[in-house]
Amino acid sequence: MDLRSFKLHRPDRHVRAVLADHRGEHPHDLEGEPFARVLLAAAPLLARLHDRLGHEPRALSVDGLTRVLRLTTEGDPPRPFVLPLPDLSDMSPEISALARAIVRELQPRGPDLPGTTPSDPAFWDHLYRADAGGWELGRPTPPLAHCLAADPPTGQRALVVGCGRGHEARLLAELGAHVTAIDLAPAAIASARAATPPHLAIDFQVADLFALPRSPSFDLVLEHCCYCAIEPRRRREYVDAVADLLVPGGHLLGLFYAHGRPGGPPFTVSADELAASFARRFTVDALAIADDSVLLRLGEELLGRFTRH
Repeated sequence: MDLRSFKLHRPDRHVRAVLADHRGEHPHDLEGEPFARVLLAAAPLLARLHDRLGHEPRALSVDGLTRVLRLTTEGDPPRPFVLPLPDLSDMSPEISALARAIVRELQPRGPDLPGTTPSDPAFWDHLYRADAGGWELGRPTPPLAHCLAADPPTGQRALVVGCGRGHEARLLAELGAHVTAIDLAPAAIASARAATPPHLAIDFQVADLFALPRSPSFDLVLEHCCYCAIEPRRRREYVDAVADLLVPGGHLLGLFYAHGRPGGPPFTVSADELAASFARRFTVDALAIADDSVLLRLGEELLGRFTRH
């Protein structure tokens, strides 16, 4: 689930939020007790903005597409401020915490399928069929989209692991890559195929990364929400599987979820852990916090590029 934008108006005790998934955008309103809980979650951000600007915030809005925070302060007359999100990177934890609080009110996570683990296809098939879990953004994730646009993989053989509904797979194909995309969940692959126009020749497969034949068949592996979805005990196995599927000198381009909270999936990871884990089979070319993540993951995603030894 992608929180595209939200507006919080303290005098009216009202929040307007726009969520998005594979079906499009959906506006929602929060008032009463849900608003009160969101306002409580907003308190750290409001305090930081007060300290920064020297004025008490009266209303604020955040747009995840234009990357702008707009603010109106108390006073007569009220003062407007327009602040680019990149200039507020030190407030990313407060912004993403507020975004998560809004989504919790609108779309609380449902229960996992009893008797299953993230290694079971049924675990993920249940989430996709129920539209649960909050994984769906309805578009390619911005950090990967911007990275690929800057360096198009034209002509490369690319594998998308844990492809979900295929947003990144379609982006790669549009950029001229020869794409194979896999996911454990039959429902995810069915949705990905249905959403893919005929001119994009993508090989979507219901498949387990760990069960693929270990032959160096790809120039590029694209990672988004697969590493954080598998059980942490299998991360060494993940590194070996991806390395074995890449030709020497091939690249892994990945966006990794470093949220720092217990539990999962998604399971958190740190930059140090990633660097240490991949160093056995890869050179770490770049690994840093992405500056253009969606609001729900702002400041919590690591964008990494690795070259297979």
